[in-house]
Amino acid sequence: MQLLNLNIDRIIIHQVYQRDAEGQKITPMQSHEFTRFSREAMETFKQRVVEALGESSRAVQMEIVHQEAIHLPQLVERSIDENDETFAVSSYDFATLLADAQQMKSIPGGIVVVFSGTQGHPAKKFLGLIKAETHSAYEKEVDEQTGEISLKYVEEVLLTPSSKLYKTAAFFEKSNYAPTYSDLNDKWIVMVSDSQINKAGGKAAARYFYADFLGCGYPQTSARTTKQFYESAKDFITTLDVPEAKKSDYINALTTYLKVDTSSSISTADFASKYFETDVQDAFSEHMENSGIPTASFTKDIEHISSNLKFRKVSFSKNVKISAPSDSFKDLINITTIEGEADESGMATEWTKVIIKDKIVTQE
Repeated sequence: MQLLNLNIDRIIIHQVYQRDAEGQKITPMQSHEFTRFSREAMETFKQRVVEALGESSRAVQMEIVHQEAIHLPQLVERSIDENDETFAVSSYDFATLLADAQQMKSIPGGIVVVFSGTQGHPAKKFLGLIKAETHSAYEKEVDEQTGEISLKYVEEVLLTPSSKLYKTAAFFEKSNYAPTYSDLNDKWIVMVSDSQINKAGGKAAARYFYADFLGCGYPQTSARTTKQFYESAKDFITTLDVPEAKKSDYINALTTYLKVDTSSSISTADFASKYFETDVQDAFSEHMENSGIPTASFTKDIEHISSNLKFRKVSFSKNVKISAPSDSFKDLINITTIEGEADESGMATEWTKVIIKDKIVTQE
């Protein structure tokens, strides 16, 4: 998702704790004052948000599943239009909901950053949430008299280059929606990012965070979108003005990206940067966008294309075909384009040289 003209007007931070040895919830610590970053620090904070949720991030769009009054999406709906005094109080409810969602004793505590602002042209509202795991170090940074979080420590956690916005989510108001909407998905776009789990190649976000806390779930169309991505990318590759051997390499890369790559989210920008040369990337991005593929990352689900990814098949004009398991195709089969004999007009024809790194075991 493109985050243009991003403006953040309110930031308040609370603390949640890891459950005790008996698994009992510890009441979160409430802050009463907004965090006031300097202009330079605010620009850095906004950049961290863009890196976590923006177009080139690994964030995944999710659907709002739980829409009852007690759930977080309705809290977003109520609090985003509140004045500063009321918002400061309501923001603590996000911390209590996170403490409730962290059922397992192994889930660490941390700080909960609640922030709101606008983005886009024209400007539309959004509300963001960050959970940064700070472990016990945070305890030393609490003002004993006011109970407030040290701004210096917050800057170290959120703004230093080595730090990560471990779990980040935001509810973005859509450009257009009917005033009489009944489904919150008609009004809000929800983006969720979990840098720890993405790097480990697991789920796109921890379940306790996206489901139990945010009240969201993976879109039901992930399998369909993944299939569209596969088909559109393959169409683009087959029309490229490059040798057939190069196209074979690209299709091998596409299969690897969807089947072997352990990441649970995919995106046009990510695939292009990994496998295409620089001069091809823009054309690929344009083709995919014109094909209706989301510009943001989305959840990978190969249910509808699993059979396509099992075998690679290459067909020639004279009804010659080669088929092999996708996992071993690139390792066992080497395809190169060579110059063949001249045709009737004297022009050299294009032939394909195939080397199979194995011996024949049967013939029919």
